[in-house]
Amino acid sequence: PDKCRPKNMGAAIAAAVVGCAVLSFMVLIVLVTRTQHMLLLRNMLPKKAIKKINRGKQVIDQFNTVSIFFSDIVGFTSMAGEMEPEEVMMMLNGLYMEFDKLVEKHRVYKVETIGDAYMVVSGAPDALPGPETAYRVTSFALDALDCVKSLECMGKKIKIRCGIHSGPVVAGVVGTAMPRYCFFGDTVNTSSRMESTSKVGRLQMSASAVGYLNVWSDQHRSTMFRCTPRGPLENGKPLIIKGKGAMETYWVTRNQPGDDEGRTASGAPNGTLEIGRELSAVEYHQARETERARE
Repeated sequence: PDKCRPKNMGAAIAAAVVGCAVLSFMVLIVLVTRTQHMLLLRNMLPKKAIKKINRGKQVIDQFNTVSIFFSDIVGFTSMAGEMEPEEVMMMLNGLYMEFDKLVEKHRVYKVETIGDAYMVVSGAPDALPGPETAYRVTSFALDALDCVKSLECMGKKIKIRCGIHSGPVVAGVVGTAMPRYCFFGDTVNTSSRMESTSKVGRLQMSASAVGYLNVWSDQHRSTMFRCTPRGPLENGKPLIIKGKGAMETYWVTRNQPGDDEGRTASGAPNGTLEIGRELSAVEYHQARETERARE
């Protein structure tokens, strides 16, 4: 029997074992790399978009109602001018890591950051009823405002301003290099205007967003939020939004315990609209009819 055994049998077995080990290791590397690649893609694109891309299809999605949040850091240009680039990056990273936690908490979708601007949407890529989108993104926005109160950079408080608008959008992946899930439409532009015309430490919302928030509050019998009509500007002129004209907007805050002082006979604080009351829903529909007439 020994004469029938091939010469260098031990070496052949060792070579086979090593070969199998190397092959297994290479397969493992491929699988790990692919897993890491998929995890990275999922952090960049929605799952539905990835599936369409893998099937060779173009990603174009339409949403009847989303609520979009924009914020920026007030005085960012002057702050950045006094800081080293590394310090600017550390400041933004620290701020946006806190915002990212709120994204997970409120189950909204982080679209992008451009410099000091932060964009979030609710109602896409997974469609939701309009009232639910307004509730989620408003809760996110108010938490974001609370979050920055405890943040400082170089001994200076970080201050932001925020804006929200609700409406229809089209979303999709544009290009192949550094693909992103982008949103397009008048709703995006108006949301950005709500932020740029807002004030330090405040959340400004359009009539459409307030209306959806009111419906959510009615459905859940909630008086969690309070809206105050912004009214004319300091110069007595109405707020003019580029491409939209004069718009009625609202400052939105949370109702706090003990806010009963100063309420009118109807139950709302003087000069405010308490979200959850029928009156603000009526005003919302009136505002929507006015917007449709302008269009």
